[in-house]
Amino acid sequence: MPESQILDAPTFKPKGYLVRYLIVLALTLPLSNAIGQNIEAFGIFGGFNFPITIDQGFQKDPRYFGQFTIRGTPVGLSYGYDRVSVGYVLTPSYVRVGQKFIIKNSTGGEVGNRDVEMDFISLPIALKIHINDLAFFRLSAVAAINFNYLLNGRESITHSVSKVKYPAGVSIPTDPGFIVAYDGVFIPEMNNFEYVSKDKFNSLQLFAGIGLRSDFDIDENWTINFDGRANFGIFDSRQSSYLNQLDNPSGPNDFFGKPGAPDLAGQRRDIYLTVNFGISRIIQTSGKFKTKRTGKVDRSGGNVPKPRSGKRR
Repeated sequence: MPESQILDAPTFKPKGYLVRYLIVLALTLPLSNAIGQNIEAFGIFGGFNFPITIDQGFQKDPRYFGQFTIRGTPVGLSYGYDRVSVGYVLTPSYVRVGQKFIIKNSTGGEVGNRDVEMDFISLPIALKIHINDLAFFRLSAVAAINFNYLLNGRESITHSVSKVKYPAGVSIPTDPGFIVAYDGVFIPEMNNFEYVSKDKFNSLQLFAGIGLRSDFDIDENWTINFDGRANFGIFDSRQSSYLNQLDNPSGPNDFFGKPGAPDLAGQRRDIYLTVNFGISRIIQTSGKFKTKRTGKVDRSGGNVPKPRSGKRR
């Protein structure tokens, strides 16, 4: 009996079609990502920061306890340039950092605060790695280095009349009102007294920053920005000469009658977390990128030259 023609017909192979589909998809995705624009923008921004001062000397001093602090800076200008996948942004600004510390008396009650303040002109230079590359919205991971120039630095003390415990090694001021007792030191009322002056701080400081930034294009002319970063001080913010003074007490006596220093010795690092909002004018948008030719031959006949029209012999 002759075999059925149906059995001899080619069978449908879904696996082969799936492979072809995946190949086409793999070639199409890079093409879609390559169609993007270069965007250049200039604007203004403002925000607030949460400063954290990590001081090993303060951690050993029973008078001081960290206080949650918010500063109403930075405020400044921004310039950004974005390409497909990457970009950069410059944000020169004025920023005030430094944490406040609660002062507690010998029984644990709050009697005042110590305010660490540093005012900087800051120039952060940030690299942006785009997490997405939509035509109107870009979310980026940010890595930055901040060059900060000190405008003013000070540590001020405010407290009411009370009795506190001075640790060994810290000088007791000889000003009127400071009286040593057997279980502590009576202190007078003080209001915004400058305890550490600007000359004790370094004029230049470097911070390393990481965070996220989003850019949302409202239209072809304007874009709004949101930027959140953690900035870490690389060096101690105080002069080396002042640190040597803390390491080698030679000032007025401490509670036990030995030469003291203004504070307990220890390394200090400043951190501040910034939350910024801004608006920028898009000043230039270049054309779309051109994709590279792969050299693949079009077998559909699209590359075959058309025959010349003419008279037949």
